[in-house]
Amino acid sequence: MANKYFLRQSFIAFGFITHGFCAGMAIVFISSLNLALLSPDATEIRATPDQTSWLASCNTITGLIGYFTIPPIMQKYGRRVINIGTAVIYSIGWLIYIFANNILTLFIARLVHGICLGAIYINCVIASEYSDPKRRGYLVAIKKMFSLIGAFSCHALVLCWTWRQIAIFAIFPNLLIIINGFYWPESPSYLAMVGRFEECKYSFYWLHGKSVEKQNELKILMAAQTERILKHNRNNCTSPIELLYAFRDKVFLKASLVMSVLIFAVDVSGRLYLFTYVIQIMRELVTDEAIAGYCTLIVDLFTITGSIISVFVIHKLKRRTALLFSGILTAILMLSTSLLIFLKEQYKIQSSLTWIILSIVMLQNFVSYIGFIPVTYNIAGEIFPLEYKGIGSSVTGISYMLFYFVTMKFTPFIIDGTGLQGMYLIYGICLLLCILVLYFILLETKDKTLQDIEDEIKGVKRSAIEMKPMLDGTVKLIA
Repeated sequence: MANKYFLRQSFIAFGFITHGFCAGMAIVFISSLNLALLSPDATEIRATPDQTSWLASCNTITGLIGYFTIPPIMQKYGRRVINIGTAVIYSIGWLIYIFANNILTLFIARLVHGICLGAIYINCVIASEYSDPKRRGYLVAIKKMFSLIGAFSCHALVLCWTWRQIAIFAIFPNLLIIINGFYWPESPSYLAMVGRFEECKYSFYWLHGKSVEKQNELKILMAAQTERILKHNRNNCTSPIELLYAFRDKVFLKASLVMSVLIFAVDVSGRLYLFTYVIQIMRELVTDEAIAGYCTLIVDLFTITGSIISVFVIHKLKRRTALLFSGILTAILMLSTSLLIFLKEQYKIQSSLTWIILSIVMLQNFVSYIGFIPVTYNIAGEIFPLEYKGIGSSVTGISYMLFYFVTMKFTPFIIDGTGLQGMYLIYGICLLLCILVLYFILLETKDKTLQDIEDEIKGVKRSAIEMKPMLDGTVKLIA
């Protein structure tokens, strides 16, 4: 029989996992919408190719706004507010889609959904703070898996529903998130960070119980945040000064470097460009339009299968091992693809080599989703110290938007200028260089508490003797 603390954490997990599903639907909905807008049989709203391209990319504008505003709100008002708030914003966007009667209204809906891009990595923070260290890895992996299922569901619903009907359906999971969120306790990590220690105790014990191990974990969390609060009070820090301290703190800079390299590595491994330009890539490899379409569906299924397997891989293997191994294997497959395409073009080899190349491309996507991509989302919620969760999420988001723009904007030009073999060669080399850097700077986080990870980054070792004066300070702060 499952213990009640596992059930409680699973109840919380339902909220952020469903959030992943909703995010997946929102991101790929534009492909269903553009298909209808460009159709010669469209009876409602019509658009030009130029308008649809702007419609697809305009969410990055409000995405940047979201990355600058949502993390500070999370740090000031807590995690529950953000979880419920983003679901409300998604629902508003879907309602605008439902009642849209012109292209301008569709732009507004897309811009509203763009705000929630700022919650993509914050959702990983929420998942990490509410989960037991031994469950954190696979719960975040399940969240990522459901974002892919959300995307696949949106694609599948196009076969039988209109885009308005899809928008109506998409509201209901968000309503479940809102209802679920009202029954959450606030995150113990957040409550400790703002000095609400009695509430922190209640929330922590509700989630994790009162075993000796958990009581020690709570003491370390409270002691560390007491130390930070006392230091903050002594220095009389204001928000601009805190921001300056963050960018002068080597701990924050190291965590930012790790996340920036990870995000760039994930982007060049194919998370974005293969997902978006998969049809174009398939058409380059096989001239038959129908075969290219079937290959695209197979790539989607490989992606989902890989994400399902990743739940077990992340639960069993160490983060560094899974990330470095799958990253290296992905790079090797990309370079192999480049070489085989070159040989095919150089020596005019057709059918047999084409199917080998297709198989390697599918295997590459499968391997990256088994370890490399889901582990990155795990680390995104673990790597930043608690005091820097807000600004760290903003920096991560800016890196995400920057690399998103670079890979999405220049991939078609690279394909046109160098061919597929050139694209895979460039991105494969970039991925290998990122893996080399990560080998030296990435620490292991599996089964460690968030406070243990923070202390390891800071180079702090806490003993019972060292903790006593800090715990005395905690008692005074509570009083």
